[in-house]
Amino acid sequence: MKEIKEKILSILKETVSIGSFSATENENKVPEYLYEYMKNIKYFAKNPNLFGNFKIENDYLDRKVAYGLVRGKSNKTVVLMNHYDVVGTDDYGSIRDYAFDIEKLPEKIKEIGINSEALEDLNSGEWIFGRGAADMKGGLAIQLAYLEKYSEMKEKEGNILFLSVPDEESYSAGMRGAVKLLSELKKEFNLEYSFLIDCEPNFKINGKHVVSLGTAGKCMPVILVQGQKSHICRCFDGLNPIGVLGEIFSRTELSLEFSDELDGEVTVPPTWNYFKDMKVEYDVSIPIRACGYFSVISFYTSPDEILEKLRKISADSFEAYVDKMKKIYGEYKCKNMYSSEREIDFKPSVLSFEELMNIASEKDKEGFSSFYKKLYDEISEKIVKNEINYPQATIQIMDAVLNFTGISYPVTVLGFAPPYYPALNSRKISGKGHIIDECYNLVRDYSHDNFNYDLTYENYTVGLSDCSYCAADKVFDYNSFSLNTPMWGKLYSIDFEDIEKLNIPSIIFGPWGKDYHQATERVNKESLTVVVPELIEEIINYIFKNK
Repeated sequence: MKEIKEKILSILKETVSIGSFSATENENKVPEYLYEYMKNIKYFAKNPNLFGNFKIENDYLDRKVAYGLVRGKSNKTVVLMNHYDVVGTDDYGSIRDYAFDIEKLPEKIKEIGINSEALEDLNSGEWIFGRGAADMKGGLAIQLAYLEKYSEMKEKEGNILFLSVPDEESYSAGMRGAVKLLSELKKEFNLEYSFLIDCEPNFKINGKHVVSLGTAGKCMPVILVQGQKSHICRCFDGLNPIGVLGEIFSRTELSLEFSDELDGEVTVPPTWNYFKDMKVEYDVSIPIRACGYFSVISFYTSPDEILEKLRKISADSFEAYVDKMKKIYGEYKCKNMYSSEREIDFKPSVLSFEELMNIASEKDKEGFSSFYKKLYDEISEKIVKNEINYPQATIQIMDAVLNFTGISYPVTVLGFAPPYYPALNSRKISGKGHIIDECYNLVRDYSHDNFNYDLTYENYTVGLSDCSYCAADKVFDYNSFSLNTPMWGKLYSIDFEDIEKLNIPSIIFGPWGKDYHQATERVNKESLTVVVPELIEEIINYIFKNK
């Protein structure tokens, strides 16, 4: 254990020193480090075909998934998964240059003022501070060190696959791309994926460390509302899309109608990330369009179910705003001697993006096909140049397609923006769910008896994770979702079918960490170097010996 402890600390120091900011070319430095590290492991020197860096298809940053496979006697395979990207360092302020130096940061961090709990942990000497130390290069270090240890064992019951991916903090391009690698390795070496351990840092609830048995889902509905333009002095002649969108906002923001519940765990209600009119220039007219998007966290509600909820909410919101206009206009006419006798008569129209695309195609199939290809390529180039993000790109595509249709009447268009994370509870995987409870009970008892380290579990982590792309516990209309996601294609896709075929049960459990994504991010030394490595070994031994 002393030898693996020193390796974990060494790997942690070296990987933290690499500023592998998510969605940047700098991420590529970590797989380069991992390749060199594994190249120097005797097992891989003898078996160079069992490790490497797998290039992610169509990735505009040419990022790679680092992997190493140690073969055993049986086909059973445990996957040790981690991510190597980290969030930015702006929160470190004047000491950001020390964010990646775990030796110098402890002294420097006192200069920016930290909370009392962080200061107490700092002075205890029991915690390692640094960007990525907890999230999640601590987990990476444990898994890589164990891979090396396992490679040196004479008796290897099963296979260990180390998998380190980029982009977890952004769009999960790494794990989405790794699905192909997992499928290829499974076929080439006849692997049976028995279990996956995602070594994200654990946290405490009521004094107990939390093991996550599943991961919540997340989708991002995008709503574009077209109204009817008019001069602000004749506002009753038009329809303000901001008003309609505002009604939709009020019926969805923090709405418990969208919350899922399981065994006392409840998803947070939706909250809007963006809400804006689409006017570019200033003039004295109401805007013609407004748009916005919000995040929905789920345990079991699928995107098609969310879309249908939004379809009804959008229609009801439109009618509510028009009714409000009618009521106020009636009062206004009674007071204004110059008011006209016109009637406000707008009818609700709600289209999914798929339906909007069909209208555009029916108008001019060949012309629209050419138009859309050019549009997608132009939007893709903007993303590659980091000029826009995926939600912004989604809005621009929806806006352009609406223009192509020539629709001039008020309408609400619904779609989805990346990233999408399918919810997963490994207990619900058909024929495999039992192994989750067995492994949890094993490590709960072992950690209590050997370390006085008490565990509890949650059905879903609401923090999201790459485990979303390891299995499917519920099938929904994948094709409909892709058709309602404007960015779907070369730059963004999910191989739902291969994920179903993999169906790897997983848990999320790594070293004890605190304050992820904050300047006081830190990982506990004992948990990192002693407790979690032993618990992982217990799980692996159990999986391989279990008939």
